[in-house]
Amino acid sequence: MSPFIEKMIERDIDTLNDHLPESRHPLSELLETDSPQFRTRDSNVSVFRKDELEELAAEVPSRFHDDVRLPIVLLRRLDYGVGIYTIAGNKVELFMIFRIIGYVDLEWENIGDWKPVEKLARPQVQVLRQKLPSTTSIGIAMSTKENEIPNTRI
Repeated sequence: MSPFIEKMIERDIDTLNDHLPESRHPLSELLETDSPQFRTRDSNVSVFRKDELEELAAEVPSRFHDDVRLPIVLLRRLDYGVGIYTIAGNKVELFMIFRIIGYVDLEWENIGDWKPVEKLARPQVQVLRQKLPSTTSIGIAMSTKENEIPNTRI
């Protein structure tokens, strides 16, 4: 692919991701806020549902509330093939997500024994988005070079 076309595609994808968060916020901080929200890359405001935050707080032990940063960003990875997403997050966030969608039956005390999985298939993303509509965001990422981290400015 020519560098010009690659640049055009990159710019288009960047524009498509304007709804993604400018920064992510700890669950602990959001629980203390009367109006939990985040600012998007295009300077709009997106609101978290308070009941959804409370459900996450009930799922995740309080000692991990600082480690869960929201919204969770799911990236549709064009370079991984059809229907494959990655999770832009840390081990605690990955563990939480896989528990929520029913793919991990370990207790939180055993998180150290769990090997992180960063990829999700489209059906898993659909289940997750049904359960967490306001605390997850979907972006698009394309990498033209092997093992290159996509430009998503998160």
